[in-house]
Amino acid sequence: MPQPAKLYLPALVIVVVILTLLVFIGFSTYWNIDRARNNALDFVHQQGVAIMEAVEAGISAVSYESRNESRAVNELISRTADNDSVAYIYLSLQDSGAFISSPSYKKKRFGRWMPETLSGGIASRFRRLSDNTPVYELAKSVQGAVLVVGLKMSTFENARQEDFHHAIIMVSILGALGAGAVFFIFVIHRYHRMNQVLRRTEAYTNQVVESMANGLLSIGPDGRVLSWNTPGLELLGLSHQDPGEIRLDRVLDFEKTGISETLSEGRPVMDREIWFSGSDGDNMPLAVSVTPIGTGDENAAGAVVILRDLREIKRLEEKVRRSEKFAALGKLAASVAHEIRNPLSSIRGFARFLSHALTDRPAEVEYAEIMVREVDRINRVVTDLLNFARPLVLEPKPENPGDLAEHAVRLVSGDAGARGIALRLNTRSAPASVVLDANMMAQVLLNLVLNAMEAVESGDFVEVGAAEVPESESMVFWVEDNGPGISPGDLNKIFDPFFTTRAKGTGLGLAIVQKIVESHQGTVRVQSPPEGQSGGSRIEVHIPMTLEQRAEKRGHEAANTDS
Repeated sequence: MPQPAKLYLPALVIVVVILTLLVFIGFSTYWNIDRARNNALDFVHQQGVAIMEAVEAGISAVSYESRNESRAVNELISRTADNDSVAYIYLSLQDSGAFISSPSYKKKRFGRWMPETLSGGIASRFRRLSDNTPVYELAKSVQGAVLVVGLKMSTFENARQEDFHHAIIMVSILGALGAGAVFFIFVIHRYHRMNQVLRRTEAYTNQVVESMANGLLSIGPDGRVLSWNTPGLELLGLSHQDPGEIRLDRVLDFEKTGISETLSEGRPVMDREIWFSGSDGDNMPLAVSVTPIGTGDENAAGAVVILRDLREIKRLEEKVRRSEKFAALGKLAASVAHEIRNPLSSIRGFARFLSHALTDRPAEVEYAEIMVREVDRINRVVTDLLNFARPLVLEPKPENPGDLAEHAVRLVSGDAGARGIALRLNTRSAPASVVLDANMMAQVLLNLVLNAMEAVESGDFVEVGAAEVPESESMVFWVEDNGPGISPGDLNKIFDPFFTTRAKGTGLGLAIVQKIVESHQGTVRVQSPPEGQSGGSRIEVHIPMTLEQRAEKRGHEAANTDS
């Protein structure tokens, strides 16, 4: 299809040619009419001269035979004037005042012409009578008299009118062609404008479709993909392929999604949840909506498929379920913990009394010490339950995250050295200040470090670090080890209360960690193994910076850029 702008060229060429022809025909017509007029006048002049010479010869003959016979001159003039091309002839005798004219002469109509100077020559003029009749007059001195011959110019006028009418017809034809060319240019211009509007509308529509958060694909009745947006291809793992060569029924189950029902019966499907197995083997929850591209009958000409990623919704639902579980557990813990701690204090007191009273009986003393240790362990569980159930009241203020990480390492350095575990501290990229609750965050880091030390053996390492994350305007704490790592089946359970893989663990450490981090509007992320390693685990705590900190950071960056 030719571009609209290219269609202007032939139309402009036509207009230029027509204008050129108009100018050419105008000059040609004017030149032809002028030439025809001059030729006609010359012909009429010669004709008039011939008539005058004939009349002059006749007058000379009559005068030679009988000068007083004016009747013969009158007869000569009358017969000479009896010609279709002659309007009138008259002879004025200047000396006698006599006047002889042809019968066609009417003085009131034609008047009387007496040129002042003839001097043996012929005078001529072109005039129009009162009734607009064109006449060409010639005057000549003949033997003391003035002979005037008037010739009709109607034939000449008719020919000139025909030439003029012909020129007008040609100009009209060319004008019509020019108007057609101008209209053609107008149509092309309108088409060009409409094409630009359509292109802009198409580009805008493509941007809107491409900017959709959900995936969108349109398919034909055979399931072949006809149009798409990038999110739709990425959700189905087709971003690196040619979608035009893909049949969607080979990627999605048309029966489970309801697409076959839409194509065959024209009925839409709204938000049907499915689990899609991607190319990486991970199952992903999707909501599929299908609407038919109707043709007025039951069989649709195709369908529009909208894919919505439900992973974030599922994560939020899981978070809500966990929060509900935690809330229920908190209420239970709050009501039971106090009832448990009171008897525990009595039991511990009696066990401590027995260990002092039975100093002479070592076996019984050992039993009493075991009772004390177990009571202390139960008390720690109850304390963790109370901490978990108690609403957190944060006292945030600007703190140095590097100092918090160093403090956590210092608290466990003695135990780590005794067990042969290498502690690493990495705070080179830590920000100078972050608003958070120092005591709460210290408990988070301590719980994570103790869990990591329980997972490693002598000769392994545990790394504690803090760094800024510029792209997300946040900072991150992390604890990483090179131990056996976390099994894939346990990754989704480690933050559940009372879930533990250690014999003496309470299962509340990581649950408390998550609660504290969420109170800071942060997130906890787990990698096992960490990226680029074959074993171990890495737990990251992401804490967002406050608006004031972000503005201050941007101000420092701008100052550094200006300097």
